[in-house]
Amino acid sequence: MKVKFRFSGRGGQGIKFLGSALVRVAMVAKYHATLSVDYTPSVRGGPIFCDVVLSTEPIAYPYCDADADFFVAIDQKGFERATECVSDTTTCFIDSDSIDETAEKIIKTPFHRVPITKRADENKVTGAVNILSLGFLSEHLKKKKAIDLTEDQYIQVFNNMRNSENNIRTFQIGKALYHEIFRDAA
Repeated sequence: MKVKFRFSGRGGQGIKFLGSALVRVAMVAKYHATLSVDYTPSVRGGPIFCDVVLSTEPIAYPYCDADADFFVAIDQKGFERATECVSDTTTCFIDSDSIDETAEKIIKTPFHRVPITKRADENKVTGAVNILSLGFLSEHLKKKKAIDLTEDQYIQVFNNMRNSENNIRTFQIGKALYHEIFRDAA
């Protein structure tokens, strides 16, 4: 089993932190995991993306080329820089409030517009939009049985980080957003 993720945004949104949190959770669950980060020289505010690969076997190539299983984008510039990972089988979650132009980059792949940034603003956790995204994604992974990561494993990792209470709260907000968006989906 191998699952590939790409997360994109802009410098300062915690994209690298999002990837490293997922890698830590996967390692707690005894998976092999890699994290690769790509960003421009204008780190703060510039486009950034990271690739995370999780596997039951050792990983020889730690990047998503045109074969990401999941793509999460929370900023227009990051989205534009990172879409070469998308194939017709990639599940895409695109922030509905910060990304307008998608048609030229994602043509054949169906994607879900999700109010990630808006929900973070509403709950006054704008600095943790990354963890909100992870909470959202964790529910999708669980529903689709893409990888076996439990909530206890996420919480264990958050408890070993700074701002653990805020991270756990924000993670729960992301999970609730998933259920709100997909409550009618079978």
